[in-house]
Amino acid sequence: MNPFHWRREHQLAWIVFCLIGCTLGLLFAWLQDPFYQLCHVSLSGQWANCTRVFFEWLPNVALYWPWPALGTILAGLSFYAAQLLRISN
Repeated sequence: MNPFHWRREHQLAWIVFCLIGCTLGLLFAWLQDPFYQLCHVSLSGQWANCTRVFFEWLPNVALYWPWPALGTILAGLSFYAAQLLRISN
């Protein structure tokens, strides 16, 4: 079963599902990061604004790249497995 032969709506749903997995992986990486922990214990100063710390953390892809990649792969594979099970029944 080749994903390139799926209908357009299934391909679009697969892409959206993978993007959701990537976003959840990024969220998990942020919640596990020491910068997140630091901004929540800081009462004042440059570390107190978690939004600013997050946007400064975001360009440093080397800190978190495995989690969004894993989220994308797991979401994509689970969607593909659901498609296989749906077709086989």
